[in-house]
Amino acid sequence: MTIQTRSSSLSYSEREATMKIKILTTLEILAVFALMLVLRVTLRSTSIVQWEQQNLGWTYTLVFLWIGITVLVILLTRRGWAAFGVSKTNWQTNLDIGIKAYLVRFIPPVFGVFGAAWLGLDTAKIGGMAFAASMWIIALAAMVWVLNHHKPVKSGRANLILTILLLLFPIGVALAMRKLNMVIVSTVIWQFVLSGFGEEFIYRGYFQSRLNQAFGRPMCLFGIQFGAGLFIASFLFGLLHIFNGYDPTVGFSTLAWGVLLSNFLAGLFLGVIREKTGNLVAPGIAHGLPDAVGEPLIKIFGWTEIFS
Repeated sequence: MTIQTRSSSLSYSEREATMKIKILTTLEILAVFALMLVLRVTLRSTSIVQWEQQNLGWTYTLVFLWIGITVLVILLTRRGWAAFGVSKTNWQTNLDIGIKAYLVRFIPPVFGVFGAAWLGLDTAKIGGMAFAASMWIIALAAMVWVLNHHKPVKSGRANLILTILLLLFPIGVALAMRKLNMVIVSTVIWQFVLSGFGEEFIYRGYFQSRLNQAFGRPMCLFGIQFGAGLFIASFLFGLLHIFNGYDPTVGFSTLAWGVLLSNFLAGLFLGVIREKTGNLVAPGIAHGLPDAVGEPLIKIFGWTEIFS
């Protein structure tokens, strides 16, 4: 399969103007990303963030600040929200795609973790990293097939009910096991709303869309139209997750390059969905729903070491 590219004939002045837009947009993206990193590092040791982590399990303040910065920058660009994927157009179909992506996303954690263990591979080492990465590549290929064979859906009622039931499932399990607490409820909310739709708004909504506006989407592969924005946004998504292991008081507890690789591939998975569907409904569901269901269950059953 070859990559098809769109070619155009531009004058020198047009090429110069285009290059200027690309440079300024890249600097804008890097400035916003750098600000997000600074906030992540500086706020980590503050009392409010420590209180949130201790009592709620997750940091709400930081993500709200990230989203607020992103909203402000988008407003300054004076472009419509739909250009950044914030649209309810075809939401029924996109919700259905998101549910299917939720199922496809079982491939990397399930087969990656247990497959690596069965083969005796350490996912912290090169062999294990490569195996885990191959699971993401398989998931990406499966998702591309789904996107290219998916048919429009007229009603979203069944998928809405299914989404709600899935979100309530870990709460019901915790209640039945008498382990329900604020952290479990907070985990469901944080993972679905802030991590899922919040991060998708930032990375696939702002970063990827903004870069697409500057660099275009000149390539087409397997029915997916894309450009440099897909890869840059995915790389930044992976790079940010490396700082999960960073503490300003001790530095990096672990420089997990496997985290960068897996989250880069996850970014590609979500970014391809964004490119194909045109909005954030499907990638938001694909990102938030698996974590909103899985993370609470990990806490309830104490599976942290297995999936770490």
